[in-house]
Amino acid sequence: MSEAFANTLLMLTPIGSGLLALLLIVLFTPFAKSLRLLDEPSARKKHVSPVPMVGGISIYLAVLATLLVIAPPEKLGWLIAAGSILVVVGFLDDVFELGVKTRFFAQSVATLVMLAGSNLWITSVGIDLLGLNSLGFLGLALTLIAVVGLTNAFNMADGIDGLAAGHAMIGLILIGSTMWFVHGKVWHIEWLTMFFSACLAFWLVNMSLTPLKRVFLGDAGSLYLGFVIAWMLIYFSQQPVSKIEPVAALWCVAIPVWDTLVVMARRIKNGRSPFAPDRNHFHHLLFDMGMSARLALAVILGVSVVISAFGIWLTYAVSPIASLMAYAALFLIFGYGMLHPSLEKQLALKLRLIDAP
Repeated sequence: MSEAFANTLLMLTPIGSGLLALLLIVLFTPFAKSLRLLDEPSARKKHVSPVPMVGGISIYLAVLATLLVIAPPEKLGWLIAAGSILVVVGFLDDVFELGVKTRFFAQSVATLVMLAGSNLWITSVGIDLLGLNSLGFLGLALTLIAVVGLTNAFNMADGIDGLAAGHAMIGLILIGSTMWFVHGKVWHIEWLTMFFSACLAFWLVNMSLTPLKRVFLGDAGSLYLGFVIAWMLIYFSQQPVSKIEPVAALWCVAIPVWDTLVVMARRIKNGRSPFAPDRNHFHHLLFDMGMSARLALAVILGVSVVISAFGIWLTYAVSPIASLMAYAALFLIFGYGMLHPSLEKQLALKLRLIDAP
């Protein structure tokens, strides 16, 4: 393959990934019913008619096909293999509603496959915290927890149109923009743009911004996106690449992580399983404030961008330790607000989003 042809392929990668994702959505949607990939309405959900859950499979296959064309490096090849496990399990979960233990086992296996094949894990937190800047094999356990945790955070965030894919796109943008502002260069931009383009194609359909019928990610999609973003953050923040600070990587997914931790803490406090579904996520609280789904989405993604950008700026302008302290402080503030919904109602009254009793 000539260098000119290879460069042309890299330039066309994001376009091809997005167009292919759209094409696959069109092809799969008519078969959603026969595949049992329909999300039925319920009391916890906003939609009033069944919606095909083919978005995640379309993103996965579009990315897979694009990667095969550009001949992925070894580590990305392992990401394909490990991600495939999650897509298959997510598909089965969409169809048969697998148990929590089965899902966690599959996520752990996928993470271990990636660990074993790529020899990539969290080796440093970027700061000398209690003498643990270099984690050694302790990093293996931290990697397993981090990857499985973020995978589930994206799955739990997939509660309103555009949210999980929106978090993924923001994460990819933040990774790329951080490298650009710090180093004046974006490493592996074709990876970032390829995933971004496929997510964007789905997002436009999911938000009913195209003539195509609306589709959902499904568990296959939300698990896959969370898994990919987790490994992207690890790859770019750890040796041998280390193009962004590990603390900056935390900020790239702050809101979905915080939301998941607070919701799980509330469930445990109330004597319920931390994985039992409910209506206590950030977007549900915004609904209770009188916001529409579109407005709630705009607020969540807007807050995510502002908070993440602030934290990343603090990491480099001040220090990683100051950034980590700010991360913990803002998480506590976020959690307090989430656990005291009366504060949101008072704010909604002042903004006249809801009527006074």
